[in-house]
Amino acid sequence: MPCPYNVLQPIVEYIMRITAPAKINLYLKVLRKRDDGYHEIETLFERVSIFDHLTVNEADETVITCNDPSIPTGENSLLGKTIIDFNARAGKNRKFRVVLEKNIPVGAGLGGGSSDAAALLRGLNKISGTPLENKDLLEIGANLGADIPFFLNDFSFAIGLQRGDDIQEVTKAVNIWHILVKPPFEIATKDIYRRNSPLGLTKPGGVDRIISAFLKENNSAGLAENLHNDLQAIVLQEFPVLKDVLSVLKENGAKGTLVSGSGSVVFGIFDEEEVEKASENLKSIFPAAKNWQIFVAQTY
Repeated sequence: MPCPYNVLQPIVEYIMRITAPAKINLYLKVLRKRDDGYHEIETLFERVSIFDHLTVNEADETVITCNDPSIPTGENSLLGKTIIDFNARAGKNRKFRVVLEKNIPVGAGLGGGSSDAAALLRGLNKISGTPLENKDLLEIGANLGADIPFFLNDFSFAIGLQRGDDIQEVTKAVNIWHILVKPPFEIATKDIYRRNSPLGLTKPGGVDRIISAFLKENNSAGLAENLHNDLQAIVLQEFPVLKDVLSVLKENGAKGTLVSGSGSVVFGIFDEEEVEKASENLKSIFPAAKNWQIFVAQTY
């Protein structure tokens, strides 16, 4: 007796490949320390074209691997907790194989870990048949990390309030070109916030100024003039070499420069026609042989 037709069909394994972009902070004010240990902030996020990639599929056991051996991949890692929290909210006990291709520098103020977790959450939801709504994913993400809700939204620009997890889209059809310089060291976010004195805390409302300048311009000029980061003075005091990076970016045509988040990356805003030449100059000044990294990126 011939086998039924459906028995003869090949089993196709559903594998997802997901892109996880980086972010920079164009504006950051630190308002107060909260009772939960986080700081209340006002920030303007920009999503930029530097990417990690994740490959996800269902498996008999959950296994997470990464091309960077320094990235934690166990059950208590951020990606491990993401899977656990997703299953708990979805009422599932699914197992997944996750392969992370890491390109976004670690300890750089670019949100790579948060972006990876957000991408994984969205991937898990899709591969599982979409059991959760976006509000559920946002709640899971906010519990895992303050930057994750930004990455769960497809916004190129957004204001982040509260811990940075209260996200409000800024609709602006503008493409900004950047050069990002990653020094040969990492900076722990907690260390920088810990050094932020209560005397240095600022009043809310300043983000309105940069948004106003941003929205009135058809290019990046108004934005470049209003870049601000309350943490920058602390970062530069601890890592004075970054002062030189800011100066070199300006000397090579940057219209505005800033430390992103708590560092260690420093970035500049450039005209598109100048960015490639400037990046080549910067590569000779901050060579890869000494573990400096230079990225050309644009709004994503």
